[in-house]
Formats: sequence, structure tokens, C-alpha cells
Amino acid sequence: MPAHRAFIALLGLLIGLSPLAIDMYLPSMPAISEDLAASPSAVQMTVSVYLFFFAIPQLFFGPLSDALGRRRTIFLGLSLFTTGTVLCMLAPSIELLLAARAIQATGSAAISVTVPALVRDRFSGPDYTSTMGFIMMVMGLAPMLAPLLGGLIFTVGGWRGIFLTLVVIAVFTALLFKLLIPETLARQHRNPLQMRGLLANYRLLFTDRHCLGLALCASLVFAGLMTFITASPFVYIELYDVSPQFYGVLFGANVVGTLTLTYTSNRLVYRWGNEKLLRLSVGIIVFASVCLTLLSFTSRPPLLAIVVCCGLFIANMGIMTSNVMAVLMSRFARIAGATSAVVGTLRFGVAALAGTVVSLWHTGSSTPLTAVMAGCGFLLLGIYLWAGPAPSRPSAGD
Repeated sequence: MPAHRAFIALLGLLIGLSPLAIDMYLPSMPAISEDLAASPSAVQMTVSVYLFFFAIPQLFFGPLSDALGRRRTIFLGLSLFTTGTVLCMLAPSIELLLAARAIQATGSAAISVTVPALVRDRFSGPDYTSTMGFIMMVMGLAPMLAPLLGGLIFTVGGWRGIFLTLVVIAVFTALLFKLLIPETLARQHRNPLQMRGLLANYRLLFTDRHCLGLALCASLVFAGLMTFITASPFVYIELYDVSPQFYGVLFGANVVGTLTLTYTSNRLVYRWGNEKLLRLSVGIIVFASVCLTLLSFTSRPPLLAIVVCCGLFIANMGIMTSNVMAVLMSRFARIAGATSAVVGTLRFGVAALAGTVVSLWHTGSSTPLTAVMAGCGFLLLGIYLWAGPAPSRPSAGD
């Protein structure tokens, strides 16, 4: 059991590098805008650029992990992530910061797409759901602590000190992974990296309505979170005069809700199953979206109302992602890396689109934040109904 806890904690830290890279510098975004003489929209685009370059490379890194093994792919990702973070720390202009974020995100993509496949090498069924759920809980500590830690570091070392801290965390994580996690994919189970087979696998996954629908549902709840991450620093700090330090506290409240709902899901999955938990999550998201729609009709609703409604939406990220991954990994077990890549690419691609929309819609009010999140929720409901139940026949990936 201690070894299992160490396994969960380390993989949670690995996959948590991405939310750290996204969330830790949020309290310093207005300062970055001033320091680099960049507009708020340009600084917000550092989030969207990260998401875009996090999304697309997963289509390559997922199959790469099926061919080369999990450890090599993760070490490649850690190298790129560390290099990009160093460049972020040294960036003298917003243009170079955007380029550095692209490198950082590419490395993070290799890590994040490989971790679910690595877990699938060792677990299946409800055990996979539970293990991934606990990894998501550990990962969930990252966005809860990141703005708090980022706010503290910002007061001492400025926004560049935040990226220096990320470099230290990445190097420490790489050392732990090298020491504690062996290769989980045996050579006889690896799939050659051949273009014909790769395209066939992706054609199978993208043309399967249930697979595509569930992947898009996970994408849209994450798009809601990224909308919040992109817009909330300017809404909270500039519109409501919240300090960078207290912003971290308010942001952390969202993560407490996510951890609570994810923990509940982990306990109920053995009794209720994945499909029932997914229906519960969709219902909560729709209710939150109705509330967010009502808030969108005023440019300055009560701050507490925004915090509660956004938190109710965001709390579903863990329960939605872990159950979607469990269903799809069970159906497409032999192409776990490619399956993880499809889900990851859609999640971050859709999130990048939502982040771009809310960035371009910057009005100085809270309406873009609440309206885009609500739109993600209603679209999620429509796609969930379109996806329908899982096919009774086994997939070609089994």
C-alpha cells in the first residue's frame, strides 16, 4: 500500500506540472502586462497558446509512448518542459514569452498523455477509475496551491521568480520519477510507430460516436475551467479589487470543490458504475450553467455569486475526466496511448478555443467569463445526449 500511495503521489505530481504551469503565474498577469508593455488580451493569450501547443502534440506523443515505452516519452516531455520554462523566465518581450510557452506546453503534453496510459498498464475497470481519480485529486492540489504559491513568490521575486520555481519543481519531479517508477509497458506489448496503423487507430477513435462524444464532454468541462483561468485574474483583481494573494484563496475554493466531488466519485464508482456518475456530473454542470447564464445579464454581479457558480461548474472536472477515461480505456485497451491522445487533444484544443474567445471578448466586465462558461455547459449537455450509451459490441481496439 505505501508503494501504491507513492505511485499515485508521483504520477499526480507529474501530471500536475501542467496546471502548475497554467495557474502559478495567474496572480502576476496584470504585472506581466505592465512589465512587457503588453495588452491584457495579449497576456491572456499566453494561456491559450499553452493550451493549443499542449493539445496537438498529444496526437504524436500518445502513439510514441505505445512504441517506445512510457519512461522515454515522459523523460522527453520533462526535458522540453524544463527548457521552455527557463525561456519563459528569461523572456524580454510578450512575443518571446508566447514562444517559450509553446515549448513548455509541448513538453507537458508528452507527460500528461502518457500518465493515463501508464496507469492503464497496471490497472483496469473500477481499479483504474479509482486510481486515476486519486491521481486527479493529487493533481488537484496543484491548481489549489499554485495561485497561493504564485502570489507569495510574486511578492518576493516577481513573475520571473515564479517560472524559476517551476524549473526547480520539474527537475525534482524528474529525479523522483527516475528513481521510483519502472517501465510499465513490456516490449512485446508495444505497437510499432507506423503511419498506416496510426491513422487507422485515429480513424477508429474519431469516427466512434460514443468515444468522440465522451471525449468532447470531458473537453467542455475543461474548457469551462480554462475560461475561468483565462478571465478570472482580470475580473477578480481589476474589476473587484481583489489582491493577488486573496485571488489565490478564491481560486483554491474551486479546487476544494473539485477534490470533494472527485473523492466522492472514487468511493461511489464500485457501487454506481461509470455511466451513472457521468449522468450525475452532467446534471450538476447544467444546473451551474443556468445560474451562470442568469449572472451574465449584469456586468457586475455579486462576487460571491460568481465564486459559487464557477466553483460548482469546475468541481466536475475530476469526476467527468476519470469516468470518461475509464469507459474509453476499457473499450480501447490495446491502443491506450492513442486513446489518451485523442481525449487530451480534444480537451485542450477545445479549451484553447474557449480561452481565445474569452480573451478576445475582454470588456472589463464579468459577462465574458460567465457567458462562455455557461455556453460550454449547455453544449456539453447536447453532446452527451448525442453520444448515447456505449455500444454493446466490443470495439476493434479491444
